[in-house]
Amino acid sequence: MYVLDLPWLLLLLPLPWLLQRWLPGTRQRQDALRLPFFHQLAGPLGLTPANAAGSSAGLLATLLEALAWCLLVLALAAPSRLEPPLVKQQPLRDLLLALDASMSMANTDTSDGRTRLQAVQQVVDDFVQRRAGDRLGLLVFGDQPYTQATFTQDHATLRQLLAELQPGIAGPRTALGDSIGLAIRLFRQSQSPERVMILLSDGSDTSSRKSPDDAALVARDQGIVIHSIGFGDPNAEGEQRLDAEQLQRIAAITGGRYLHASNQRELAAAFDALDRLTPQLQQRLEFQPRTPLYWYPLAAMIAVLLLRLLLSLPLPRRAA
Repeated sequence: MYVLDLPWLLLLLPLPWLLQRWLPGTRQRQDALRLPFFHQLAGPLGLTPANAAGSSAGLLATLLEALAWCLLVLALAAPSRLEPPLVKQQPLRDLLLALDASMSMANTDTSDGRTRLQAVQQVVDDFVQRRAGDRLGLLVFGDQPYTQATFTQDHATLRQLLAELQPGIAGPRTALGDSIGLAIRLFRQSQSPERVMILLSDGSDTSSRKSPDDAALVARDQGIVIHSIGFGDPNAEGEQRLDAEQLQRIAAITGGRYLHASNQRELAAAFDALDRLTPQLQQRLEFQPRTPLYWYPLAAMIAVLLLRLLLSLPLPRRAA
């Protein structure tokens, strides 16, 4: 598709004709005497009457000048060709997955005999595949939290990192508060208007330097919503006990939601609920490139003016 960026400049096309017609001194009048017997006089006097070639050359010169003016105005109007539009979907939400990778995730109390971490890996992998429109990050925590993947839309790499997790990879204990603190630092690099964290744990905070409640208050002030999932037994003893009350407080402080799961089926249902609770947000960005074409009429104008100049040069005289 071809367009003019400044089409109003085409109004300048009749400008030379208007100047010649209306401005004083631009029109020259020449008096002439018409003689019906001019040819009879021209012969004895040695005069050669002007022929039609001279008037034809003048007409051609005028046409070339008019064409050059039209080409100049067309170049000034900035013609361009519109290329096919480029469309990009930009995510409006950054979503961080914070997964407990302490030794308690090696327990095989799921319905099919697999470890808790294996059940989490399968459910979260399915969740990641459904979130094609979000930028996702992955954080694991045990004694300390570690960043596995910063916010990215390269979900294939994130899924590979998720599949490589092992129980105890981050230490045997659980650092809920410190994991929220690391998440806050990661979200400071985010420019997305919505920032959401899904915190999954099967135990209680046993190694944090900062309390989970204080960390949740800072996250709330930073505009981070934390949805927490408790995956374990709240009636267990010691470090194996799921601190559901703590996870509920974290979610309540930040405006998130708490969900509990005791097996893989319930865990999948919890992630399905979060998937509905946080629908994918995308902004459609469309850009249509323009290829400028002004130099085509400009080059044509230069060629026409050169031709006009050649026509104005005197022809060489033949030797007598």
